[in-house]
Amino acid sequence: MVKIPYVDSAGHLSVEVQLKNSADVFLVDSSNYQHYRSGSRFKYFGGHYSSSPVRISVSGVGRWYLIVRGSNYSY
Repeated sequence: MVKIPYVDSAGHLSVEVQLKNSADVFLVDSSNYQHYRSGSRFKYFGGHYSSSPVRISVSGVGRWYLIVRGSNYSY
């Protein structure tokens, strides 16, 4: 199983992801990460991207998870 990177945010978080090909890139909070893992519908910031770099910013306190599906990536 792939280890999903996460970070604990105190209010504002920005990520940059370098993709090698098109991919889905999501930032999700803890609650929505649990929905994602169980296969349920989940709310996210991000979407499907076909060019790099992908930059996503969110506001909110708590743990945020970075999910990348469909590509090798670096962040």
